[in-house]
Amino acid sequence: MEQLDRFTEELHEWSLNGKEPSLASRDLRYFLDLQERRLKKGNIAREEYFTHVKEEIRGTSHRKENGYSSKILYREAMQEIAFHKDGKQIRKIRRPVNLYVTFVDKEGHEDREYICPNCGNKMSALQARDGCPYCGTFFETDDVYPCVSSYYTVPGIVERAGLMDRLKKELLIAGLASGFIIAALAFYTWNDMELLFRILASLFMGGLYGGVLAFIWYMFRSLLLLFKVFREAGRAMPLLKTLNSRKKMLEFMKRFDKDFSYEAFEGRVLSLLRMIAFSDERDSLSVYEGDEDLSGLDEIVDMQYRGALHIRKFEQDGSLLRVKGTAYLTDTYVHRFVRERDEKIDFILEKQSDAHADPGFSIHRVLCPSCGGSFDAVHQRNCPYCGNAYDLKKKDWIVKKIVLR
Repeated sequence: MEQLDRFTEELHEWSLNGKEPSLASRDLRYFLDLQERRLKKGNIAREEYFTHVKEEIRGTSHRKENGYSSKILYREAMQEIAFHKDGKQIRKIRRPVNLYVTFVDKEGHEDREYICPNCGNKMSALQARDGCPYCGTFFETDDVYPCVSSYYTVPGIVERAGLMDRLKKELLIAGLASGFIIAALAFYTWNDMELLFRILASLFMGGLYGGVLAFIWYMFRSLLLLFKVFREAGRAMPLLKTLNSRKKMLEFMKRFDKDFSYEAFEGRVLSLLRMIAFSDERDSLSVYEGDEDLSGLDEIVDMQYRGALHIRKFEQDGSLLRVKGTAYLTDTYVHRFVRERDEKIDFILEKQSDAHADPGFSIHRVLCPSCGGSFDAVHQRNCPYCGNAYDLKKKDWIVKKIVLR
């Protein structure tokens, strides 16, 4: 979990000063740059921080294929997000979440050698991640493994850890405070009684009504918690239709890719949607082939995944695989105030049926199958060296259609 903690610390630093997380992959850094530009365009600052919770549930899921290994680390956490506009804080959000972070590693990558373009110093891949140790020069390299390819949070209902301890403390404070006040009122009101009986009666009334008021406070807090559970359950009702999506998608894809991972697919979908949502040049994106009016995405400053995809339909059309689905998100809009809205994005994805999972694939460094040239394919559909078209569907999923609703 040390890697996860380091990544969340770097993510917090990025939200403060824009310094890219060294553990983030090139694709993830590209998305963070897009979101940073969107925030600056609206003169908005967004600070994000994750903190540990007591007795947190955590775990790891491993996969290994094609010379790469990937692991999904997850744990409970408290997510804190503060929004500032024109230098003034306009909202602070604190909520329990489950944090999922996907790390990708490449066998033997740690043995690669880099040469500093400024001083000529030779260094390992891990040293190059933090810049030249001699002259401090930072320079662009391939992804340095292990790296984070994607991350997302799934909201929790309540902060589970420490809930009973906090409730006991509140009951003790409520009981003692109300009991003391009632005992004091009784003592000064019953001034015609003898002092001993006056003290005993005041203590009895304070203890009795202090206990009653503590119980009333317990019932009040229970009703608040119940209301919150019902409210979140109401938000989650539309997600019930997604329960079989994972199972059906796995059954469909195992025929074409034995290494298919639904979790990796989930992260890929989220990355594609975020890239399209935060891009100012959607017409030139090679991962998007639609022509819909997506101006409704221009005001979104943050997209929080709600942890569910509804895969409505999947099919094989010749050599193409096509998936139609819906992603459930909480999108954030900032004008004079911050507004969070539960929204859905319908999407259609396509890729070649023989395109197998490749955890190390990056759209920022593709190899032309015609001439072997390496280039950034985010906004280039043709190889800049030989001019031949580069079809991303032969490597990974691309978006054919996207609709916000």
